[in-house]
Amino acid sequence: MKIVHIDDVPLVAVPTTRAGTLDRRTLLTGDPGSPGDFVCGVYYQSGDFFAPRHHHNFDQWRFQLEGETNLNATGVLRPGTLGYFPEGAHYGPNGREGETTDVRNVIVLVQFGGPAGNGFVSSAKFAAAREELKTLGTFDGGVFHRNEGVAGKKTLDSFQATWEHAQGRPMIYPAPQYNAAILMNTHAYRWMPLAGAPGVEAKLYGTFSDCAIRAAGYKLDPGATFAAAGRGIFVVLSGSGTLADGPYRAFSALYLESGESAPYTANETTEILLMGLPDVSRMKPPPSSRAERVGA
Repeated sequence: MKIVHIDDVPLVAVPTTRAGTLDRRTLLTGDPGSPGDFVCGVYYQSGDFFAPRHHHNFDQWRFQLEGETNLNATGVLRPGTLGYFPEGAHYGPNGREGETTDVRNVIVLVQFGGPAGNGFVSSAKFAAAREELKTLGTFDGGVFHRNEGVAGKKTLDSFQATWEHAQGRPMIYPAPQYNAAILMNTHAYRWMPLAGAPGVEAKLYGTFSDCAIRAAGYKLDPGATFAAAGRGIFVVLSGSGTLADGPYRAFSALYLESGESAPYTANETTEILLMGLPDVSRMKPPPSSRAERVGA
């Protein structure tokens, strides 16, 4: 179990392989190098941020807090939109290249190893690989261009190029279990009483993939208690009270492993967002231990 409060972590610039600027407050991270590794943070995108249409070999949650994230053909994330972005599925582009606005987009973003077992590269390892790649080529508009005479594909999606450099092997994109991102308008869901928890209501957004990745919202009346349980990240969107043995407030974040639980008791009306993580026991073993790995 880990508990972090947003006002206890610094706002830092994120070294990005995309165009424009991106800042982040990192709330929670997982176990580097493990298939279940993850990062959770609040991200601040400037109006000039751009990423071409692309896909990843990991899963993502995105919850829009402020502004709008224009993913063009994929849809638009407005405040209250929760998006599940499955591994292997294309989405975007994010914004329009060369377009600059004064709007600041603020999202809660969770990136995590998905069902295919590829894991997730930690921020520190990814940043180091990006700096090394700068000596071998240039990043431009979300694409990495290798210098003349440098071995490898001359142009490659900037994320893929950085990932491959960090991992020392080609990226194998898994076949997506869903062909596209799933965008949920959380305002359109109804609050329903949560059985066995007086004063607590829930919005059940869904369970995704064969690894049982959950998403839900919870609302606590003053004095009510909610027992968070199961592997996932719980973010307080509003309200205050006590969590385990300490206080919680807006944008307190809780990480629970499978089999763990923690009680919230509300001092004032509280809303909590659950962005679940996969059941690791259901994930494929990492590529290094599979016959399909590169060179096997």
